[in-house]
Amino acid sequence: MIVTRAELSANGIPKTTIDNRCRRGTYTRLLPGVYSTDTPDSIAHCRAIVAWLPQALLSHRTAAWLQGLLPTTPALFEATVPKHLYRKTPPWLRLYRRDLPAGWCTETQDLPTTHPALTLFDCLTVLPRPVAEAMLDEHLGRTVNPHDALRLSHSAIPGRTTFRRHLREAATRAASDPERLFTRALKQRGLTLLANHPVGQYICDLVDDRSHTIIEIDGREFHSAPAVFRQDRRRQNHLLLAGWLVLRYAASDVYSSMDRCADEAAAVIKRRRRRYRAN
Repeated sequence: MIVTRAELSANGIPKTTIDNRCRRGTYTRLLPGVYSTDTPDSIAHCRAIVAWLPQALLSHRTAAWLQGLLPTTPALFEATVPKHLYRKTPPWLRLYRRDLPAGWCTETQDLPTTHPALTLFDCLTVLPRPVAEAMLDEHLGRTVNPHDALRLSHSAIPGRTTFRRHLREAATRAASDPERLFTRALKQRGLTLLANHPVGQYICDLVDDRSHTIIEIDGREFHSAPAVFRQDRRRQNHLLLAGWLVLRYAASDVYSSMDRCADEAAAVIKRRRRRYRAN
């Protein structure tokens, strides 16, 4: 349970008693004038921040954890406070001083947090790029409403131009990590393909209708079962006979040689698009 010195004093507990209980370990002092009456967990730290600074919004990785965007509690707790507010913080807490646009705060687990779209935006600025991009791809359209993210990208918040680029490059429909990375690589080369898209009776990994090109990313298990091998040959023949070019890349090559694979696929697609446009 989180309590403040003012609350304890209002209940008739003298200052000396509070200090003695802190020395004995009955109370844990988390922030100036804010205590935990039992062993503090991550939620207790969040509640302590809000008790210490009622103007604060839990943000960045802390809000992402509370909202299910990150699977584990970050080692560093983060909150946003108004620009005029200055406070010295312990090593486990970081404050961001900024005045947020109206409407970008909410409640998560009864705690004040940044809106999920703003939380996603903030994480893109503090997480390692691969982790941030994976979070964006996983949660845009699921945990985070794409319309909210787009609205934020056109607001007055600093960094909105970079956020718009991140949204354009997002790979939200990929069925595997190699497909996701390949989708992003093609978008960075100016090509947006349809992920897990039907072509006739088959669902294909990446599809470009304009060039009649399909990209398949094969995992290690691709040739493991004879029945799967035979079915794939029938599938590939059907697509080729229907006029589709099927490019296949091993997942291991996607991880180790992404630029080479993406450059090759992009060159083929652009060349075939020109050919189809000319006809």
